[in-house]
Amino acid sequence: MRFSQFVRFFVFTSLITNIVSDVFEAGLISSECSGMLHIYEDSEDHQFRTSVESLGAGIRTRRVVMEGCGCYILYQGPRRMGKAYFVTRPGQHVISLGRIRSVYRQKCGPGNQKNAGGIYWIVG
Repeated sequence: MRFSQFVRFFVFTSLITNIVSDVFEAGLISSECSGMLHIYEDSEDHQFRTSVESLGAGIRTRRVVMEGCGCYILYQGPRRMGKAYFVTRPGQHVISLGRIRSVYRQKCGPGNQKNAGGIYWIVG
């Protein structure tokens, strides 16, 4: 790897780390928060209140809906691998991951108003 490629990689990973740390705060979800994430696959409604490291073959979807409070990260691969989509606000989200293979519920950052609302590559 040439030096210029290393510098670009370092800047990119630093940027992603800052985005993720701004949006999510590590820790447990408050017991007052009773939100739920719905992932729709055709007519089937998959419901999540907690993290799931691996969904096997995954759920094919383009639409998720968050009810109540909470923040989630959806990954294209199992165990936080592949593209990620951040769900940090209630309502419907149209996503382009194609297949979701892991779901992680996270404690939201200050104000619970931030929404990354995008897809990011997770390099690990």
